[in-house]
Amino acid sequence: MTEPKIREVAAGVYLIHLPLPMRPTIVNVYLVRDGDEWALVDTGVNSGDSIHTLETALHSVGCAPSQVKQIICTHHHPDHFGTSKTIKQLTGARLLMHRAEFERSHTFAPQERPAEAVRFFDACGIPIERFVHIPSPAEFWSGLYVTTVPDGFIDDGDVLRVGEREIEVIWTPGHAPGHCVLYLRKEKILIVGDHLLPKITPHVGYFPGGADDPLGDFIASQRKVQKFDVNLVLPAHGGVFTDHRHRANQIIQHHEYRMREMLDFIRHAAHTGYEVAKHAFAMDETSPLTVQFPATFETLAHLEHLIVRNAVVKETRGDRVYYRGR
Repeated sequence: MTEPKIREVAAGVYLIHLPLPMRPTIVNVYLVRDGDEWALVDTGVNSGDSIHTLETALHSVGCAPSQVKQIICTHHHPDHFGTSKTIKQLTGARLLMHRAEFERSHTFAPQERPAEAVRFFDACGIPIERFVHIPSPAEFWSGLYVTTVPDGFIDDGDVLRVGEREIEVIWTPGHAPGHCVLYLRKEKILIVGDHLLPKITPHVGYFPGGADDPLGDFIASQRKVQKFDVNLVLPAHGGVFTDHRHRANQIIQHHEYRMREMLDFIRHAAHTGYEVAKHAFAMDETSPLTVQFPATFETLAHLEHLIVRNAVVKETRGDRVYYRGR
């Protein structure tokens, strides 16, 4: 079992490293305390190692499970919501998240890959016939994603209380449609989930049934958090950091560069999303599937945002969708 790594990053705010069975190998979850009340932000996945690590961490900081009054999930992805049922049963806490996130959580529930998804892959140009036996997200996460219905839903501008401490909810769609970050205004601390990571850019993908312009939402959310006065940023992956405005600008610039690169590629000829992804991410059909699928979905998010900017047109030819620069 993994030994817990926990440290107090600010008065009454603790960072806990929980193990993950894939890269990144760690997710940061946070405990926020005021008096005898505690709140847990995010849950990790539903593995024995992760649950044991969290239980040991609670004991090490003197937090009885029953003192955890709220479990606040930034979004529905497995490393953030995946063991919500177990931890709710352990603590008796109220489980809270944005409604849009709970509505998307079914994508990780046990089910066969829907026909809609297969048609979407084919339209993108993904050689789905080569990947017919690839497990769906639900199959991959089976057992690691055991969730329950939230006790309440949070939304932009809500104020949650842990003892006398106030936690403000900031809705930051993009990485996920209902992703929320949590702001401790008095302490100038921002708990950012996957929205604002110090070393990597969070995945922003275009999926069937998802947002029409996820990258546009994401860029707007990066600008939104820059309006807040923050001294300490607490991300879900990587180390804590301080200059949130600088990092947000870096992430925006990264996506602007990606869009220029893709637009150059399709300026004189139309291509499928998969073809653009192969160019932009320097991959081919032999690349790991953990690269090919996310790269394609992220490429589509960029191309769809370029349509919104009136820089790209989308054409349907038979069952395939092609993108061409104006």
